[in-house]
Amino acid sequence: MLVDLGHSEGKTIAAGTGVSSFSGLRGMVCESVGPVTHEVSVPFHDSQVRGIALLIQTGWDKFWGTDAYWDAPPFLADHLIFRMLRSTVKVVGVDFPVTERSSATQLVMTGQIPIVENLRGLSALPRIGFHFSAISADESAAEIRVVHAFAEIP
Repeated sequence: MLVDLGHSEGKTIAAGTGVSSFSGLRGMVCESVGPVTHEVSVPFHDSQVRGIALLIQTGWDKFWGTDAYWDAPPFLADHLIFRMLRSTVKVVGVDFPVTERSSATQLVMTGQIPIVENLRGLSALPRIGFHFSAISADESAAEIRVVHAFAEIP
């Protein structure tokens, strides 16, 4: 079964150094702990996320299509970014916009972990046991690309 994780308006984007298409990566969904308007923090062990697509569910996608979606969205916590880099996560997917390219966010992107942002429907996925793909809609060399993101559940 294929589950489309993008918005029909083509606003699902991937950003980062060396952004390219990702196909069939083993995926894992982690739900953010704490209030949505705070920094994103998710529990995982480094060995669980090594080489996978880590999708972070905050529930922010419920605001899609409203002004609230772009107004003070969640952000990646510094300690989470450090742990993702240390554990060699392959790609990070989030259900909110990464509106500010902070120094911490730049660290993820320059650390060879692309971010796929503006995902939706992560709550419909199992926590593990699926494959994630983000296929680039353009083949430019840009560091930010529109992608078609989806999950395949066996």
